[in-house]
Amino acid sequence: MHSRLFLSLLLICAMATTASAYTLDDIEWDTSIDSTTLHWGDSVEDNGYTITAEDFQKDEHVYISISQSGQTLKHGALLVGDNLEYRDTEEGKDIRVHVNKVEVNIDEWTGNMEDPTAEIQIDNRGEPEFDISIETDRDEYDPRINSETEIEVTLNIKNDGSAKAEDVQFTVDPAGMDVVEGDLTETISSLEIDETTDEYKLTLKVPHLWEETDLDIVVTAGGYDLNGELHENEESETVTIAPKVELMITKSIPEEIYMDETARVSVSIRNNGLYHVGDIAVEDEIFDHMELLDDVALNKKISLEAGETIKLFEYSLKPTKSGEFTAPGTVASFKAPNGKTYEYDSNEPEIEINGPVISVTQSTETLTVRPSDEVKVSVKVSNKGNRDASVNAISEIPEDVTFVSGETGLDQVIPKDESKSYNYIIRAGNDGNFTVPAVRASFIDMENYKGERVSNILQVNVTNTSTQETATGTSNKDDSQTSDDDGDDNSIFSDDESNGGSGSGENNENNKVEPGFGALMAIFVLAGIYVFGKKR
Repeated sequence: MHSRLFLSLLLICAMATTASAYTLDDIEWDTSIDSTTLHWGDSVEDNGYTITAEDFQKDEHVYISISQSGQTLKHGALLVGDNLEYRDTEEGKDIRVHVNKVEVNIDEWTGNMEDPTAEIQIDNRGEPEFDISIETDRDEYDPRINSETEIEVTLNIKNDGSAKAEDVQFTVDPAGMDVVEGDLTETISSLEIDETTDEYKLTLKVPHLWEETDLDIVVTAGGYDLNGELHENEESETVTIAPKVELMITKSIPEEIYMDETARVSVSIRNNGLYHVGDIAVEDEIFDHMELLDDVALNKKISLEAGETIKLFEYSLKPTKSGEFTAPGTVASFKAPNGKTYEYDSNEPEIEINGPVISVTQSTETLTVRPSDEVKVSVKVSNKGNRDASVNAISEIPEDVTFVSGETGLDQVIPKDESKSYNYIIRAGNDGNFTVPAVRASFIDMENYKGERVSNILQVNVTNTSTQETATGTSNKDDSQTSDDDGDDNSIFSDDESNGGSGSGENNENNKVEPGFGALMAIFVLAGIYVFGKKR
């Protein structure tokens, strides 16, 4: 035991002696100041030392001193080409002053020197530095692809410092990846200035991770200089690893349909991974402005084997509004063994729904009147769709009131995103409350898409009191479609346009306009408008 300890101490001492046992002749110098000019008495600082031009002689000698903290360490009279060197045996901060040029500037008349100068170069003991090169065969790896299950790493190290390096060693941190081939540590006895090692190859296994991850392969290189000091450098290369499991959800829907058509939606899912996944929660969502026609639950729990594809949902949707819409994504999620929950979204396909969307609303200024008061009924017909439509709207006059004036219907083309309106006045009787029946509006467009709308009903209260209640179509709204369309809301547009319509004159109390119109004539009208618009 004692003999081993003694040998170890001897080895340490030998290494320490070897590290410091060098002379000035062994040093590889590194220039720190290439050229500086010193006048008589000038100084320059370098690496903790002060270099001073103390004196000049006519024979072109310059007296140079090297000092530190006010103490002179080395001095000498130098000619051009001479060196003044100081060997720092404690810290190895060796320094050399080289004289490039001396100008004593002797005056011809007096023979005296006039502002003599010395141009000097200062060198320090050189040190090794390491340039580390790391290359991988690609930047991204997917363990699900057979050709990407291993990472090929190529390494080399160059000494781009100013001195030789001894006992050079580099180590590789593979970021937790397993080594398939090669060593994580290599040692080189020495590396000269500008010398590069041979290429080192290392093969790592691509890990199986639950989520996409960036991994840093880190290489550290170190070596000793002439004074036994360790010099190190570190470099890293980042590789991206794809997840071992990925759920791919695909939603499909027609790109374009008409208002009287249905959209068939299909959603499928694939386990594009390496492992079975269980307890996957899947949830779908319906479009805005579309109605689900099938009795189907849009959420379920499933399990998928690696590489398995199944159909999740199939259902039909009926549009209630025209326009361009984006499908909400279908979402699938599961909890992995690492305790984290991973979520995947489908694509979000777009669909264009074409056609008119007709809504009818009637309103009065008040829902409470006195006997014999006049009541103004306003009817608005709006087209909130993206196609023009020919509309025939008919108002029915209550039996127990008197028709005073106005129009009781319209029969015309309402362009997309526009509205038309008409109004009429009736006089309340003395027999109590009365009901203004719903307005019925039928429509047809150039694609022969047709339907019928029914407005809200107004309940008017007839009383002898003076109290009145404002009414703006808030009573018994019922804007349902009774033929080919389910309709939309009853919002009132701001671009009102009065219309002569097809109502009667002032003295016809009970003039009724039959609902409906000739589909063929309406199409002719729309075609004329379309052609006229094209010519414009």
